[in-house]
Amino acid sequence: MRVLVTGAAGFTGTQMIKFLSLQEGVTVSGLLRKTPPAAIFGNPKASFLVADVLDPTTLFTTVAGFRPDAIIHLAGLTRGTLDGLLLANVVGTKNILEAGYAANPDCRTLVVSSSSVYGYLGTRTITESTPLQPLSEYGISKMAQDALALMYAKISDYRVCIARPFNLAGPGQSDSFVCSRIVKQITEIEQERRPALELLETTSSRDLIDVRDVVRGYWALVTHPEFSHDCAGKAFNLGSGNAYRISKIISLIEEVTGRQYEVKVAANRDQVPIPYQQSDNSRITKLTGWKPEIPLIDTLRDMLTASQGNSVE
Repeated sequence: MRVLVTGAAGFTGTQMIKFLSLQEGVTVSGLLRKTPPAAIFGNPKASFLVADVLDPTTLFTTVAGFRPDAIIHLAGLTRGTLDGLLLANVVGTKNILEAGYAANPDCRTLVVSSSSVYGYLGTRTITESTPLQPLSEYGISKMAQDALALMYAKISDYRVCIARPFNLAGPGQSDSFVCSRIVKQITEIEQERRPALELLETTSSRDLIDVRDVVRGYWALVTHPEFSHDCAGKAFNLGSGNAYRISKIISLIEEVTGRQYEVKVAANRDQVPIPYQQSDNSRITKLTGWKPEIPLIDTLRDMLTASQGNSVE
């Protein structure tokens, strides 16, 4: 199987490339907007292509040259203006869907969305049929991306399905996310570069899942034998099924390090837009047998190891 991964230089993209490089019978290529850094070239089993999903002419030519059997579409923006988010996440998705179909009408495409499309629904467990009520411009752009992908699946013979991951964590994640931000500060405390954790709040709860579990889930969907019948035109949640308070994340890290840390919470803080999310993964589990395997404490341990400059498998 020939697999193209867009957004291959990102957090999930690098893990996806690494995972696919270990699979028998898979030829993997990563799509990037610009020439990849030397660190990415260090993977001898993967090739890399350069094209912007917002440049249809170059994109169509590049994808046609690879002729993928499957595309895992991770490229897009998580921050920016609404105009920029819609352009990257909706128009970019339209372009990759059409480029994949032009290159190979039988190509399977997995469009990676986000749990941000659900917004805040209290403490209800979230299924794929839960109403979409995004509370951010990013969430709006991903909801529009979902609608576009489902339209292509339903009014044409495009073989496309949607994955909705919940909050990712894992080694190498940027510190703009809650777990990685806490891990970075813990590392600085251990190095005596800061006295305490400084957080905006500790009471919200997130459904956290290891990125390495998520890439396995993406692969389980892409390789499902009856993809056209069972996956195309459908969305699939990928989460841990647990809601972890931020205070719990801290206590798990304390369990790993054997220390306790002072926590300073901002006095004047904005209300958290989404204070609670918890996924129901039963759809993908029933279909493929996939389920998360890596406990959060092991994810945090690996993140601490990586934050200290050590390698993690």
